[in-house]
Amino acid sequence: MTDNLTKLKEWFRAGTAEGEKALLERCFVYVDEFSDAIAPPAGNPHLLVGPKGSGKSAILDFTLRISQQQKIPAILLTPVDFDTTGLPSGASTGDLVRIFQSILVSAIATKLAEDGTGWFDGDQADLYREAVNVGARSPDFFGRMGKFIASAAKPLIKIDLNAAFPHLTSQTRSELEQAVGRVLGTKSFYLLLDDTDQIGSPDQPTHLNRIWALILAVRRLATSIPELKAIVSLRTEIWERLKVDDAGQRDQTDHFKQLIVRLKSQRKDVEAIVSRRVSLAAIGSNMHSDPYEVFFEGRSARAPYSEEWRSWPDLIAVRSRERPRDAIQLVSECIDKAKREGKALIDEQVFQSVMPAFSESVAQEFAKEVKRECPQALEIVRSFASVEYDSGGFTMSSQLALNHLKSILTRFSVSLYGISLSQQKEADVFELWRFFYLNGVLNARASDGINEKYRHLDPYDDPMFVVKPRWNDLQKVLWEVNTVYRDFLISVQAENQKLTGLAVKRRSVKTRKRPA
Repeated sequence: MTDNLTKLKEWFRAGTAEGEKALLERCFVYVDEFSDAIAPPAGNPHLLVGPKGSGKSAILDFTLRISQQQKIPAILLTPVDFDTTGLPSGASTGDLVRIFQSILVSAIATKLAEDGTGWFDGDQADLYREAVNVGARSPDFFGRMGKFIASAAKPLIKIDLNAAFPHLTSQTRSELEQAVGRVLGTKSFYLLLDDTDQIGSPDQPTHLNRIWALILAVRRLATSIPELKAIVSLRTEIWERLKVDDAGQRDQTDHFKQLIVRLKSQRKDVEAIVSRRVSLAAIGSNMHSDPYEVFFEGRSARAPYSEEWRSWPDLIAVRSRERPRDAIQLVSECIDKAKREGKALIDEQVFQSVMPAFSESVAQEFAKEVKRECPQALEIVRSFASVEYDSGGFTMSSQLALNHLKSILTRFSVSLYGISLSQQKEADVFELWRFFYLNGVLNARASDGINEKYRHLDPYDDPMFVVKPRWNDLQKVLWEVNTVYRDFLISVQAENQKLTGLAVKRRSVKTRKRPA
């Protein structure tokens, strides 16, 4: 009865790049971003910038696999591979860049040896021994290592992804071959850096210098070794802080504007990722032209307490922060719920029953993600359950948003990036507001002036929108709590009702016919 759902579950498991490497080849949908990232300009790295869970690790892993399959030297490093013991806390940016350049070269040498490439036979073995034994390094170690990387680099002679990746769709394979063709004939050695922000602690302002120094060190290596093609992943929030933070003499961020490859993780992208997996799971069913009908009841459903019918892919994307990882986990939980109830299909009742717990888990995950930046994040999200919204369900004016955030600072202590905020300082209130805007908890909604419709602003199109000098602009928009958190807030409202004895009115959902 639940065989179809068991098959669907194979495509919706962990939702992380590490846990999905076996599925990555068939499900890879980041062709445009891969194409942009794979050919950084000579002497410079590409910065792969996107929110947590947006697919950065998937792109780097796929780049590594394609490089290895095409016999192009490539290594993937994370902060775990860096020995940062004894890193001075008060060092200048210049000193940190020199230190990180040494750390990078050592990590490259060690990683090459660990991967068992065979490149450290004979004379090259001395390089490896020197890399792991700082005290025994010869004076020309770094110069020799640079020459070795340059000599190890190999050109891409021909492109044959059919044999290496037989499960790619023909369209994806064709698009990837065009992308890889951009480096055809160019000697390359790929250096991929993931989870870069973990080199420092976000709650320590001086640790931003570490991240910035690492980026500059990568650029110095790329400049001195033209064959080195470096791609560095970075969380969007961290890059935005690097741009505006006035510590560490970071006056060169403008130089990186043309080196950024952004992963925006828009709704259409999440829908494409989910639909691709559903289509693959439906292969062989021979039942429906629409693959969703193999696993989902009908073509649409409604979220809890909503009268609006949405298609399944749209509903999943909207209720998952528009993040691929969250969307995969949401479908996974719906599968588990339907199977426990002995259902053959995921229906509206299953989706609505899953959402409260899923919404709470997303809130907790968000709090975990930003724990070092804002330890009180979960309590702040919970506080939006007590707002008396003046513009509809979970929608408020800018004045109400400002008043509520100010009131939070009177109720409990809040710190942001290691600094205690004060309700007496209006700039602190705006900084807190901006943080929750950039992290997608609060969405700005502007009227488009056509048929009373509206559009949501992309915070990273104008990251300095929420600042006091822009108050006139802020008053032109409304503020919504992201839909993924609303079911959690409704649960919090119910808890508050039990404690106070006051009824919390929720609009009842009228039963309306499902659209055809």
